[in-house]
Amino acid sequence: MSLLCAAGVAIPATPGRTITAVAAEEVGAPLELAVPSDAYARAAAADAEMRWDDARALYRQAADAWSALEHTRPSRALESAIAKAEHEMLLSQALSSRSHAGGGPPFTHLPDEARRAFLRRQSMEEGRLLRLKMMATRAALGRVPPELYTRARTELEAARAAAARTREGADAEIALQLCALYAVGGDPAAARLARAQLTRAERTDPSNSQGRAACAAALGDGPAALAALESFVLRSPIPRPDSVLRDVYLANDWDHLRGDPRFESLFR
Repeated sequence: MSLLCAAGVAIPATPGRTITAVAAEEVGAPLELAVPSDAYARAAAADAEMRWDDARALYRQAADAWSALEHTRPSRALESAIAKAEHEMLLSQALSSRSHAGGGPPFTHLPDEARRAFLRRQSMEEGRLLRLKMMATRAALGRVPPELYTRARTELEAARAAAARTREGADAEIALQLCALYAVGGDPAAARLARAQLTRAERTDPSNSQGRAACAAALGDGPAALAALESFVLRSPIPRPDSVLRDVYLANDWDHLRGDPRFESLFR
């Protein structure tokens, strides 16, 4: 008798003995795993527990250590890992700042609709950052941190509810963020339902192409994700700045696409 682990490897099972198998998710080829780093692993663990300040300091340590190594052994893998650590450090800093700021001023002087629109935007941005952190910690730890998933879901669903009460109605960006979140969280049916809320115009709107790519990638539809990314990079009405393309490339949404020539050619 044998057990088949997540990686497809058979583990012999001896009768009368108990086997405990700890399965990790197959997360693709994250940039940050190409070069081992204890500091980066601890930073991801801190992020998983939403200890943003601790994570920020640890990402700095990881970036500094990799930078020192790059002086003697430069490589594309090291360059990408450094960029990724610095990127995650900035995201942790942004979440730390939002956490320390609390709920912010009540904006009671604003009309109800304007206040709801502001709160929708706040929840949307918080949920977006938390989803990105969920993807990064999943890549490093091999699992979806439940607290991060719950927080991201709460914020994005609050943004969706707020959008439904404004004149804007449904919000395509929120729907696509929820699609990507639900899919990675193990609920593909909810993910597809969220995506189904988009109108025909929203499905072809270039401004939604990055969100459509993340949604498709999370659902395991590589060709659709690549087509949407090509729309984002190649068919934008205004050329994307290099800094924007760099940040998009670093996202863990595309870890299953890395190494594909069609994907890599978009970010050279």
